[in-house]
Amino acid sequence: MADAQKYTLVHMNVVRPVGPFNAGHSNAQYFFRQLPLVFAQAKADGDLFWHAHGARAPDGQYLEMDGILAQDTRDTHENLHIITMAGWRDVKAMHRFTYREPLHVEGMRTLRDWVDRSDGATMVMWWVVRGTRVSLNEGWERLQNLRQNGASKDAFSLQQRFAAPE
Repeated sequence: MADAQKYTLVHMNVVRPVGPFNAGHSNAQYFFRQLPLVFAQAKADGDLFWHAHGARAPDGQYLEMDGILAQDTRDTHENLHIITMAGWRDVKAMHRFTYREPLHVEGMRTLRDWVDRSDGATMVMWWVVRGTRVSLNEGWERLQNLRQNGASKDAFSLQQRFAAPE
């Protein structure tokens, strides 16, 4: 079996909103309205195998959508890290969708100033055996690994990629 068939690329993206956050905020409404449309398009393209969403609170607890929408904060550092994670066919497919699919590109453009980047990288990738499901916590740990140690086969970025295992 070829590597491309044995492995899935996991891509996790973390967004911590800048400033106050609540479900009524225009950027929050836009993000949560676009999220299902973006992932439906990715799935229709055939290169996305699965996706998961949630958030990590400053105290380390993970929340699902109802907990995210219940937030009402005044400051960036009180905000959740909103997480999207997906299993892709390969880096090429993920990159094409992320940077060429008009719906996703529009969303990134619209929300680019709403994302706090003060903690470092907001995206991490790694390979898993196809069919493996990954927890949000594992993704968070890999992101921290990338932030603290730089790119490795266990946690890498688009700028420093690693091929699927042999």
